[in-house]
Amino acid sequence: MTMLETDRGTVTPDNVGTELNTQRASSVQANQNAPARETICAVIVTRNPDGDLLSRTQKVIPQVAHIAVVDNGSESGVGRLQQLVDNQDVHIILNYRNEGVARALNQGAEWAAQQGYRWILSLDQDTVVASDLVDSLTAAYHAFPKQSSLAVIGSNYTSSVNGKPAAANQDGNSSWGAEVTAVITSGSLVSLQAFHEIGGFREEFFVDCVDLEYCLRARSQGFHIVMTSKPLMQHSIGNLIEHRLPWKTTGASNHSPWRQYFMTRNTLILAGEYLGSEPRWVLTTLCSRLKSLLLICLFEKKRFNKLAYCLLGALDGIRGKTDRFA
Repeated sequence: MTMLETDRGTVTPDNVGTELNTQRASSVQANQNAPARETICAVIVTRNPDGDLLSRTQKVIPQVAHIAVVDNGSESGVGRLQQLVDNQDVHIILNYRNEGVARALNQGAEWAAQQGYRWILSLDQDTVVASDLVDSLTAAYHAFPKQSSLAVIGSNYTSSVNGKPAAANQDGNSSWGAEVTAVITSGSLVSLQAFHEIGGFREEFFVDCVDLEYCLRARSQGFHIVMTSKPLMQHSIGNLIEHRLPWKTTGASNHSPWRQYFMTRNTLILAGEYLGSEPRWVLTTLCSRLKSLLLICLFEKKRFNKLAYCLLGALDGIRGKTDRFA
């Protein structure tokens, strides 16, 4: 008896036609949902933007169909938002207080979906994108074999402080990139079809680990996350300051005490939720958090205040308490 081997098992002649039709339908659906300039809306989250916001935004405009800026209750730099409206076709969503990154991303994504866009390009206000960012992310989509279950396409990036790439090519046989566990928010193409299946960004996380939680949740539901090998933007995590040790150069992020609380709390919540399904990621992330605590002790100002907030975040993370600064 003739048989066809597929990723869903062995198919006999009686149902081979059904199998082939299913594969064709999946391919057609992937092509219809493929990212392209006309199907992408950039979502930029701002708070107290600096004077270069307009010039950074101008690098994004030729690469997408539209831009939505979600401002989180800026107390300064409001005139720079008006500059965007005066000089570019930009949709502004104003929050009258800081609603958090997760809430702002959800607002931008929902607005983009209502306008008929299929993807959002999420960006931080200080990210400087390359001219081929969207083309490269789109190429990564087409290179990935499981396009219909692709939730996020993230960008590798270089540090705006030292120019070093965030990640080396994780797959030596791939020119476009690799599948990964998680990517950062900025520079990521997010499928809105997957967004509505997965659920939005977790608003109780407020600011830190929002991107990581979304990626982990997507993977738990059978979706895939990929990242380009080529750096496609300049980006900085915190206010990075490098320090020379006898054996290497390291960097302290110098996040505020308030941010240290959220990083510690949300990391521990994720560790508890995903230790069983993503043990390697959890252990690596916990080690990174411990390293950050050591760097605070060695190099950062306000270290006792920051460590106190980390302790508070640890206590709340272990208890699953997420309403302290709501």
